[in-house]
Amino acid sequence: MDRTIRHRTDEILPYVSVWFWMVVMRAEIAALALVFLGIAHSVLGEKSVLRPLFRSDGWSIGVPRSAATRLLRMAWHATSIAWFALAAIVLGTGAALTTGYACLATALLFFLLLREHLAWPIFLAGGLAALAEGGALSAPARWSLIGVSVLIAVSAAAVHVYWAVGGKRWLDRVIPTAQSGQPAFRPGAGACLAVVAALLVYAGLIIRVGEGNASGWESASTSVALAILMLRAVGDGRQVGFTKSNRSTAFARADDRVFTPLVVGLSLGAVTVLL
Repeated sequence: MDRTIRHRTDEILPYVSVWFWMVVMRAEIAALALVFLGIAHSVLGEKSVLRPLFRSDGWSIGVPRSAATRLLRMAWHATSIAWFALAAIVLGTGAALTTGYACLATALLFFLLLREHLAWPIFLAGGLAALAEGGALSAPARWSLIGVSVLIAVSAAAVHVYWAVGGKRWLDRVIPTAQSGQPAFRPGAGACLAVVAALLVYAGLIIRVGEGNASGWESASTSVALAILMLRAVGDGRQVGFTKSNRSTAFARADDRVFTPLVVGLSLGAVTVLL
């Protein structure tokens, strides 16, 4: 009888062990599956889908081919980032923190591959808000973001002072051009100095609000400044911002690479202090 029981136990024990391991380790199994899926999705997708597609001549989605390749590559790999985030959540990482880091990683991917796309500042703002919700946006991190905005504001103010006193460098790239190729407007010294004042006031506002000693009107003014910066970043659908349709001029190229990202950088301070 003992021999029979021992024999049956030896037969059942492996199945019990497997069942026990799967129950105890199910979160790890799910996470590994998601990580494996994300890696395979990106590696095999690049090898078997994206690169062969980009080498072919028979496809078009109505936008310039270079932009289309970057858009498809970015969207493809952003899916992998989402799966990595799900794996972290399954393992017990806080949903807010994981979402924040995933959004920041996706924003960085967009910025590197398709800087002229509106999605990356949205992911950036969402990531910062999620980190703030999860308690991970520490005081040093907050002041680093505020410092970035202040540095951009002061630097831009200095450049506008240079233009106000007669400097000409970069003027051919900082003003939108009309259909005729002529500058859409010609700012004078007064306009440049007004921009200088606005930038310096903005820098002072985000520092005051960041310190926590701001009055109601200072907080409200910071919100208004953020709204203005957001409108500038989104653009008018024609000449400036993420939504512009004219991307062939020297200004448009500089706006995609430098000016609109700098506006987003300026807005970081306001976003940070208002979170």
